[in-house]
Amino acid sequence: MATSHQDMTSVVLNQPNNSGLHISIHPLTLLNISDHYTRTVIQKTEPGPVHVIGALLGIQTGREIEIFNSYELQFNTLADGSIRIHDEYFVTKQEQFRQVFPAYDFLGWYTTGSKPSMIDVDVLQQLMVFNESPLFLQLDPSEVSTPARALPITVYESIVDIVDNQPQPMFIKAAYKVETGEAERIAVDHVAHAATYQEGESSLVSHLSGQQNAIKMLDTRIKLIHEYLQDSVQGHVPKDHDLERQISSLCNRLPTISGQAFEQEFMTEYNDVLLTSYLATITKGTNAMSEMVDKFNVVASHNVHPGHGRMRRGMMG
Repeated sequence: MATSHQDMTSVVLNQPNNSGLHISIHPLTLLNISDHYTRTVIQKTEPGPVHVIGALLGIQTGREIEIFNSYELQFNTLADGSIRIHDEYFVTKQEQFRQVFPAYDFLGWYTTGSKPSMIDVDVLQQLMVFNESPLFLQLDPSEVSTPARALPITVYESIVDIVDNQPQPMFIKAAYKVETGEAERIAVDHVAHAATYQEGESSLVSHLSGQQNAIKMLDTRIKLIHEYLQDSVQGHVPKDHDLERQISSLCNRLPTISGQAFEQEFMTEYNDVLLTSYLATITKGTNAMSEMVDKFNVVASHNVHPGHGRMRRGMMG
């Protein structure tokens, strides 16, 4: 067990990364990884840690790397804990993706865990056949907290370092950012709304909950700006003139919503909305009255028969 701990700490270089790579990860990749891990945990029947592996696909242009998609990889876990990737499945899957996304290349792989280990180095050596310097994305489910402030993922670059006069593949941390397009923002927003929607809960409740959370967040940030300005005036924190200019620019926008022109335009739109709502209510009420009259006429036509009234009076008499 002592060697395992040593392996986990010795495969990552503790030094600044000067490679100059700009790594962008798109939300679809993160959703795929999370879904892969979640499904594996739910479907697992035997006790023990959950380990998943998948490939990362994207486009590299010079020092710019964009990871657009991912897919699962099949592997076997040997008795000593090492992992063997199914090469035939990997090649077949790559060819299938090439037919749909010809511009996407294999850029690296992902897995789960807290820190890279020698097992990950072994996987790196297997995948270097397809990419001489693949990226390594590691998801740590144990780091997820509520509320989460950062994604529980770490991206590493693979390099070759000289250890005891021998070349040794190792990892070094790399910076990344999450890049989203317009279509991806819409899809992620839809997934987020679907995830918070509970059975039996109306869409209005879900919408109002989102509005409430947004107002709370806005209130928190306004208080934070106010506290910063107070501390800055009292000398508790150093003044940041660039930040103060941004705050001043934000505050200068506020008077534009309190002028006479704005108030007149706002009241006009407000009255239009009230009138539309009033007309909708009248239309709905008129429709309900029309349906009631139709039903009354149908019932009356079925109850009125020739001689019915005279027979009733004769029986009563």
